[in-house]
Amino acid sequence: MIAFDTDVFTEILAGNPSYSQRAGAIPREEQSVAIVVIEEILRGRLNAIRRAEAGKSPLTIEQANGSLSQSIRDFQRVRVLQHSAIAEAQFRHH
Repeated sequence: MIAFDTDVFTEILAGNPSYSQRAGAIPREEQSVAIVVIEEILRGRLNAIRRAEAGKSPLTIEQANGSLSQSIRDFQRVRVLQHSAIAEAQFRHH
C-alpha cells in the first residue's frame, strides 16, 4: 500500500502530469492517504470559503464551494487510513 502525503496528493488532484503518471502506475486499491491529509485539505478549502465570503480571496464564493465539493468527491476515490498511535510513532521515527 502507498500512502500519499498532502503535497503529493494535492499535486495528483491538480492533475500535475508527473505525479499523476506515477500515481497511475499504482493500482487504485493500493493508493491511500492518512486522515490527517484529508483534514489538511478540508481546512484549506474551508479557509478559502471564509476568505471568499470576506472578499479577501481571488476566488468567488461559488468557486471556493466548488473546490470543496470537488475535494469531497476526490476523497471518495482513495482509501483513507485512520489515525493511530502506532502510525504516529512510525511517522515520527522516519
